[in-house]
Amino acid sequence: MGKKKLIKNYEQLPEDIVEQVKEKYPDGFEDNLITFENSRGEIELALPFETEETYYLIKMPKNNTAEEEEEEDYDNSAIDEFDNFENLEITDDVADEEE
Repeated sequence: MGKKKLIKNYEQLPEDIVEQVKEKYPDGFEDNLITFENSRGEIELALPFETEETYYLIKMPKNNTAEEEEEEDYDNSAIDEFDNFENLEITDDVADEEE
């Protein structure tokens, strides 16, 4: 069986994962953040992070400054490569985990 895949809010991460993120990115992780569109059509900012057992997509807290910058910098070119983007389905490989 492969690694678990989780989407977690940064505020919900266990302390040991937060410490691992800080160790991996001692100078900050801003350059490693990605953007994606959630199921409500909102732009999310997240950090992909991998441990021995789990792939995480760590959603970052929203604030007005980051949202405004992301709206300006959002690049639709990856989406444009799909002819029928509306027809794509999200698989069960990644699930939101609420605690």
